[in-house]
Amino acid sequence: MSYIFLDIDGTLYSPQINAVPYSAMEAIEKAKANGHKLFVCTGRSLSAAKLFLNLDVNGFVFSAGAVVYVEGKRIHDKSMTEDEIQKLIKIAEKHNLGYCLEGNAGAYYDEKAFRHVFEYFSKSAKNMEEGKEIMRANCYYPLDYRDKNDRVAKICFYGEEEAYINQMKTDLPEEFQALTTLRNPRIRSHCVEISYKTETKSTAAQLVCETYGATIKEAIGIGDSSNDYEMIRDCGIGIAMGNGSEDIKEVADYITTDILDNGIYNALKHYEII
Repeated sequence: MSYIFLDIDGTLYSPQINAVPYSAMEAIEKAKANGHKLFVCTGRSLSAAKLFLNLDVNGFVFSAGAVVYVEGKRIHDKSMTEDEIQKLIKIAEKHNLGYCLEGNAGAYYDEKAFRHVFEYFSKSAKNMEEGKEIMRANCYYPLDYRDKNDRVAKICFYGEEEAYINQMKTDLPEEFQALTTLRNPRIRSHCVEISYKTETKSTAAQLVCETYGATIKEAIGIGDSSNDYEMIRDCGIGIAMGNGSEDIKEVADYITTDILDNGIYNALKHYEII
């Protein structure tokens, strides 16, 4: 039996079709039927992963490792304090960056972040209103919707120039890390995830495995971006999507095909999981 950790964006979900490819759903069903444990392991918060909560899996890792659920029970939660959130907002504003506070009830973007979030979710949209509807369906809301009682475990900063993001990193408190998960100079859109250094998808995968009396070396990690790096490096088998970033391909044991070319199905077939 293997413990399989699946990223969402770029691995399970494609914004080009605003859906999970049929082959990926088929692969999940077959792997589960074959006795394997499956977990969604995403950078998204619980709210932003709402559309994936009905998947037939054994648990969820949210906020790139900060929040973990196994068999319906929350076993880990490392959310930020309100003081930390406000300090990080001031850093974003100092460096002319937009930001999105990713909470359990919603992900809340400021005016500067809107364009970048919209650009991601509207790839399949026919017009602006349809793009906004896709954002709302994924629980992305304007900043003034936020209730401060909504716990935030991760913040995304958005900028038009990567130089702004690099300058921001010099002001980041020691306990936080900044991972660039979107780099698109053509449309001047860059995203960096701000999270605790101690919280990664790898630490979460290890915690999940331990609840079953196993280790991360018995796990398979599949992802496509920089926040998957530690997971792909540390799992017994690390798989990079064909559409993934070069840094994770360098540490992967196997590079599968693109998400829209049956990437997950082909990966699990390669390792005889299905």
